Amino acid sequence: MTALAADGDVRIDNRAEVRSALGRVDAMHGAGGDLEIVAEAYARWGDRCVEHLSGDFAFVLTDRRAGRTIAARDPMGVRPLYYRVSGGTIAFGSSALAVGARDGHPLALDETRIADALIPALECADGARTFYIGVRRLPPGHLLSFSAGRLSVARFWSPDPSRELRLAGDRDYVEAFREVFRESVRCRLAGRASAMLSGGLDSSAIVGFARALAIERGEAPLVTLSAITDDAGCEETRHVRSVLGLPGLDPVLVRPADVEAMRDEIDRFLGGLDEPFDATMILPMMIYAAARHRGLEAVLDGLDGDVVASHEPDFLAGLIAQRRWGAAVREARALASFYDGTYAPWSSSVRLIAANAARAFSPLAARRVWRHIRRPRSVREALRESVIREDFAARTGIADRLSTLWSLRGARRGWSPRERHALELTHPSIGAALERYDRVARSQGIEPRHPFLDRRVVELCLALPWDRKVRDGWTKRIVREATEGLLPDEVRWRRGRWVRLGPGFLASVNRTQRGGLRRALDDGMEEIAPYVDPRKLRLHVARHDAGDEVSGEILLQTAAFAMWLRNRKAREYDPPARAIRGDAMSRLPAAG
Repeated sequence: MTALAADGDVRIDNRAEVRSALGRVDAMHGAGGDLEIVAEAYARWGDRCVEHLSGDFAFVLTDRRAGRTIAARDPMGVRPLYYRVSGGTIAFGSSALAVGARDGHPLALDETRIADALIPALECADGARTFYIGVRRLPPGHLLSFSAGRLSVARFWSPDPSRELRLAGDRDYVEAFREVFRESVRCRLAGRASAMLSGGLDSSAIVGFARALAIERGEAPLVTLSAITDDAGCEETRHVRSVLGLPGLDPVLVRPADVEAMRDEIDRFLGGLDEPFDATMILPMMIYAAARHRGLEAVLDGLDGDVVASHEPDFLAGLIAQRRWGAAVREARALASFYDGTYAPWSSSVRLIAANAARAFSPLAARRVWRHIRRPRSVREALRESVIREDFAARTGIADRLSTLWSLRGARRGWSPRERHALELTHPSIGAALERYDRVARSQGIEPRHPFLDRRVVELCLALPWDRKVRDGWTKRIVREATEGLLPDEVRWRRGRWVRLGPGFLASVNRTQRGGLRRALDDGMEEIAPYVDPRKLRLHVARHDAGDEVSGEILLQTAAFAMWLRNRKAREYDPPARAIRGDAMSRLPAAG
């Protein structure tokens, strides 16, 4: 028996660099698997091995000689990792159900997390809590150590706001981004990979770089996956078709009308959710299903490109704090013009200046008083629009959880834009979104890959001077300039926020499956009665019948919650063969 046992879901992107540092003669040939690289890195550097690894990973290493187990999750949390300590041992899995199957102990529902499911904003309220008592998620960028029954969890990576990249000229910044982003896309094209194409800049940029790589290497056309409509006025469809006019692409198109044809698949998806938060992910599920139908293994997407490459308009507060009023007013007017008609809060230069001046100059105590006045009203609105019972919300501390979550985006007076950008890059909403995409993609047998969340891309974008991210009202300026020659100019220099097509697909689901959703609610009323207020539920039914799509989405979420709750209560934990299906950590035994 070897001293080290390794398991996990791992893709190491800097194989050659790590092997060279380890002194391996096969450093440039990629010999050996990525788990082997992780094990060798640990043998050389111990717990600091994670500092040498770049890629998407969730791994577990059992060091039998030292009598300890370590586990780590990549900096942004692309790969999920769950665990539970029980009776002096620890069990791991890439899902909470797999942990229950691994250690054989029942999975008792956590009522606080159930309450979160009825207030969608609380999906990311806790980076470690799950729907089952005692089962925890390892947060992104954290290392776990378990030895002699003692557990410790510590962060090993966080974005560094003190580093600023200084290059000679504008083109140097563009080339630096091109080099890093191209490598991020290249690493994620292994196997039978495809790319989402939404018509937005982020997914289009990925397609532009991936298409160029495929042509350069003489490979088959890149398969793209797009949601479109037959509405001639749909801006997203127009931009998708503009990109698809480029050579070297093999498009797969999904329309709202396809909802009816995929009804059985949607039913199976909604009836088998790992977490009720996933119910609104109908459109991504349909796209992943389309990829599966084409025999593909992986899908690249532009998730969180906004946060990584832009995060406007926080830089305005920095300009105002430096008394650079002229520059602040010019940029505010340019941003308002950019967002005009597509995002009301940022479509007014006066509002932008006022909000950022308050952030720059108002005393911290005054802002705390304002938040103390404002938050209770926001909490009341969130509770009023939900279907949660008031007594259940009070018992599980929902108001406090909402206030705590919203306070995470608070910042000290005097914080620089880069410090605020770094804060946003560690916000738990990113990890929650990644976990949701992972669950939905894996339900269709697909691996999701996110080039913008490559640590090298994240660190480069954070270090860029702010005018390389936002300038003259143009957000994600570095991405727009780096895609010159790769994308049509109408896509590169598109203004405003893109219009999400997801709600339209959800509305189609609600129309075509209205009877099924009502039956799911009726059949599940006994299970959801302790948590859901029937009066509020009837109100949303009436609103939906009157054409309110927001209420339709709430009904879909509630019906999916009812189905999920019935499934969970039907079995305390899944039999191992079912629970570990698709689990990335199916070989490593629980370690003491």
